[in-house]
Amino acid sequence: MPPKTVKPKILTRKRIRETMKYLIITEADWLSLRDEVLSLAACCLKAFGEPSKHTDWLHNGDVCRLLGISKRTLQHYRDTNVLPFAQIGHKCYYKREDVERLLCVKSDKTTNTKA
Repeated sequence: MPPKTVKPKILTRKRIRETMKYLIITEADWLSLRDEVLSLAACCLKAFGEPSKHTDWLHNGDVCRLLGISKRTLQHYRDTNVLPFAQIGHKCYYKREDVERLLCVKSDKTTNTKA
């Protein structure tokens, strides 16, 4: 005997209305529930700390364009710890703040040598 095929039920507005359940609560109960949820949210925030500010991460091409350097020079900066980086898989990422700091140092050196 072949297995029965089950025809999926398509939700129509009528079927949704038929399956919907309503729960009526008093305003006092609603306020109590809301306060409990807010308390739980505050507890979670305290336990897990403030949400982290997402740092802007740049990849190799962006950094090379911003600094005006080649990929090999960027590799040298990584090897000599001039520019901190994070690696995920085979891709390297750099914090925008670190790149801007290096850009300031680089521009200071060029202005000092011209003087």
